[in-house]
Amino acid sequence: MAQLFKRNETITVPAFKNGVTLQFFNISFPSTVANKLTADNAGFVAGTYDAEQAKSPVARALEAIHARVSIEIIGAVQDNGNGAGRDVRIGVAAIGGNYPSDNYDGASGNETMAAYLQVLVRAASSTNSVSYQGVDLNSCTVTAFTI
Repeated sequence: MAQLFKRNETITVPAFKNGVTLQFFNISFPSTVANKLTADNAGFVAGTYDAEQAKSPVARALEAIHARVSIEIIGAVQDNGNGAGRDVRIGVAAIGGNYPSDNYDGASGNETMAAYLQVLVRAASSTNSVSYQGVDLNSCTVTAFTI
């Protein structure tokens, strides 16, 4: 029986995805988001939230990040040292290696990709002065981590 060998295939640890490096970030919310992974339609119907406020704070943060980078992996909500149910880890595609410090936001100076992603997440709340299901994204932090 014929066999196919991939002689040039290389697996790179800690993360390999068909030649694309995965760079990992931790999103830390100011309060638990473990039960806020979907829109709160009941809260919207009851008048607790308007249509925008009923959105999941996790989904809104991920939307803000995904507008700039490709999210490849989303981890479960957990406690990564910031409090139970407050952290979500993601892996983004970083072609050619991890994102270097750069002037991502167009303002003066350079920032890390984590700092830029934090600006994007916080802007999701501050643009409309909205908290999502009671979670203010203005207090979120985004940090890089290595697996």
